[in-house]
Amino acid sequence: MQNGFNMDHHFVSRSHCQKAFARLAQPALEIASGDVVTFETTDEAYERLWRGESPDEIPDEDYNIVTGPVLVRTAEPGDALRIEIVHIHIRRAWAVWIPGYGPLGDLTDELQVRPLPFANGQIAISDRLNVALSPMIGCIGLAPAAGTASTLEPAYPFGGNLDLRELCVGATLLLPVQTSGAWLSIGDLHAAMGAGEPAHISLEAAGEAAVRVTVEKNLQLFAPRILLEDRTLCLSVLDEQGTIEKAAQLATRHAYEFLISEFSLTPFEAYAYVSANVELRFGGPASPIVIAVVPHPVIRS
Repeated sequence: MQNGFNMDHHFVSRSHCQKAFARLAQPALEIASGDVVTFETTDEAYERLWRGESPDEIPDEDYNIVTGPVLVRTAEPGDALRIEIVHIHIRRAWAVWIPGYGPLGDLTDELQVRPLPFANGQIAISDRLNVALSPMIGCIGLAPAAGTASTLEPAYPFGGNLDLRELCVGATLLLPVQTSGAWLSIGDLHAAMGAGEPAHISLEAAGEAAVRVTVEKNLQLFAPRILLEDRTLCLSVLDEQGTIEKAAQLATRHAYEFLISEFSLTPFEAYAYVSANVELRFGGPASPIVIAVVPHPVIRS
């Protein structure tokens, strides 16, 4: 057994590390729809800081290295990749405060990097302060139709550095496939993170994430969708040139169309339900991301 799975499940080691989402000459692994894959991730940049390297010595792309890519047979543009998060195991966690970085970076002149002990579902920030261990995947995405896409910023309609705390065990992420094989990569595990990653750095981590990957044929998505037990998150992800207002408009449209397609609501029913029950909130800091949270409606027969 390995992390609760039989040994015949696929495993991709962190030696297959990438600094961009791309379709390569050779994938790290090729799988069939429905397979489970465990991705081992790295925290190399934070270890380098802890060992004394300056932030200026570490390229930006080294902070969000991903593992992969995995080619998924039968996945084609026009399909969606269904990614069920079935297990996350944290091996090491860090608190990192970098001068000048993020909204609180101007409050310190000293680089502070601390490995954090954790046990029994708790992370010790200090001798007197604990927070809950809440593992999640920060960066998960597919290859673009052409070229490469950054693992740091921006995020993309086909995934990337989403930094959404809902990407934890039990969640299912749907991503629109851009190129044959999908080419899935995962990295940037977090041991805990506030919603929206308010400091632009979470409690960063290394470990393993196991996901079940299924091809949803002809599911025409234009943006990520996260399925939870009693609600669905419809995302709008824009590049740096986009605005929060535009992202909010697209997320609301995504929610409206989801209600019609998945619950067979009439256009007026969907409009009124959005008006009454859908919540809009922000996503991670890499891009203008707005999330429309859609509680699943109860339909009377």
